[in-house]
Amino acid sequence: MSSPFPRLHRSWAPKVVLWGALWSLAAASFPAWSLSLTLPSKLYKPEWILPQQDIDASTVPVTLPRMVSPLSGLTYRFQNTARPLSEFMEIGKVRSLLVLHNGRVAFEQNQWPYDETSRQQSWSMMKGVLGLLVGIAIDEQAIASIDDPMERYAPALAQSAFAGVTFRQALIMSSGVGFVEEKARVGVFVKAGLSRATGGWRGKSIREQVLDGDLQRAQPPGKQYSYASINSQAISMALEAAVGQPLHRYLQDKLWQPLGMPDKAELLTDAKGDAFSLCCLYATPRSYAMVGQLMAQGGRWQGKQIISSRWVKSATTFADPLTWHARDVPRTGKTMNLFGFAYHWWPLEGDRGDFVTLGVMGQAIYVSPRQNVVVVRLGHDDTPGAHAEEMMALARAVADHLSPIKK
Repeated sequence: MSSPFPRLHRSWAPKVVLWGALWSLAAASFPAWSLSLTLPSKLYKPEWILPQQDIDASTVPVTLPRMVSPLSGLTYRFQNTARPLSEFMEIGKVRSLLVLHNGRVAFEQNQWPYDETSRQQSWSMMKGVLGLLVGIAIDEQAIASIDDPMERYAPALAQSAFAGVTFRQALIMSSGVGFVEEKARVGVFVKAGLSRATGGWRGKSIREQVLDGDLQRAQPPGKQYSYASINSQAISMALEAAVGQPLHRYLQDKLWQPLGMPDKAELLTDAKGDAFSLCCLYATPRSYAMVGQLMAQGGRWQGKQIISSRWVKSATTFADPLTWHARDVPRTGKTMNLFGFAYHWWPLEGDRGDFVTLGVMGQAIYVSPRQNVVVVRLGHDDTPGAHAEEMMALARAVADHLSPIKK
């Protein structure tokens, strides 16, 4: 659970399910986009309505070594103003901030009631994890090519709006499927919750939503960037078919265990057990940080190549000429051309080679391989844009403070 009080929530389970059923039934009478604008962020808790699958902690856990408070006196500049780190913690509504330098904990702060063992919602950071799992499947030849149409592995996609769409096109958000993110994203949860609450009488499972005949092609695949969370669900549908495992199990076997994750995680599913891959991994700050450290090391961990360095580079930089530069990537709260988009990760413009995976409400795993710095931010920042640009200014200042780039 994302809350630091999982036992309390589970003791409320019957009331929560009833509340979820009523919420879902009410939502069915209103457009999902209007619900997304009115539902308080603190009540936007799909885990209260939908089940989760466990991702077990490693049987051989890794302990991250610690440094001695090296960020004392740190300031960062944003919009021509110098600000202390403590100011960002407040305005960014940060619950947890964790910094790694050379794989060691350089800074960690958790706002009460959260602590280092609290599992927190990833939101769309899970998309970055999904991108890594696709890369692993390609490395292991379970998927022959990133340019394979996804229907080769999940034939049902051939009769949907995803007909002919390749893994690459879906990963870079150019499937051409007419899913309007800000209007339709919340609807995915509403329909899945309603399906669970009514035993399938109303609403739709995730799979049914991916294959829904009402979901139409808006433009040819590969022509334009259009962020659409339903792409991630189509990807995971094809990935699961390719590897012969449910997503949570593949994630456990290919990342959680090899990385020596010391903490259990959870992944949200619908009533039929199909995972949400557009979001909804519940993990601790150090688990997210270890994913970032894997990326900082080019996919290598404790002497073993977990994912090929070639995939990591393609997934997180502009090395693939088909990935999108920031000028072509609209974002809520955008004031500068900073965030590009690659294989479900956001490469940052400039010559630093840094990148990030992002989620709404201020979730981020920032990675600077050149400086071997990882910054994890978890929060409940419902400001449009969630101060994402300011977060990058802070993260780059942290990286420069710990490991100045030589001119």
